[in-house]
Amino acid sequence: MLSLPKWGVVAAAALSVAALVSPVSASDNPSAPYRTAAQTRVQVISLTSTGTGTTMVDNGTPGPGLGDQIIITADLFRNGRSYGTEAAVCTRVAPATTHCTGTFSLPLGQVTWQHLKTTPVGTPPSDFDVAVTGGTGVYRTARGHAHIGRIAEEGGSFTLYLVR
Repeated sequence: MLSLPKWGVVAAAALSVAALVSPVSASDNPSAPYRTAAQTRVQVISLTSTGTGTTMVDNGTPGPGLGDQIIITADLFRNGRSYGTEAAVCTRVAPATTHCTGTFSLPLGQVTWQHLKTTPVGTPPSDFDVAVTGGTGVYRTARGHAHIGRIAEEGGSFTLYLVR
């Protein structure tokens, strides 16, 4: 296993997202199969992250190769206070493209996400969206997306839009 440069920790950790904010609008009937915009609960969550570890698993080919994996962990913060952790695995599926899946472990449950991103090799991704694919606890019906707005060595900033 090889260690990645610092930006890799932060870039991957920048995919971390989570923290509760009150709903914009709400319906307490989760069994309704079709909801109008007025009946949908949307939570907007703002976070920052600090990478705690990034490891690359090389498939044995020289340089970045198909199948290489990046394993990422990060601490999540809301308003400067600890709010959970994140773990993700990104697999190189093309020379400059990775497919990533991850989980945010939060005080009231977990949120899962994924994305496919193409960026020049050696540069961190920035200003993109990831899909929220599910969750547990209070997030068990979550869907939506997260916008990754800033990635830097000292951390990242993100906005999560959860529809429940």
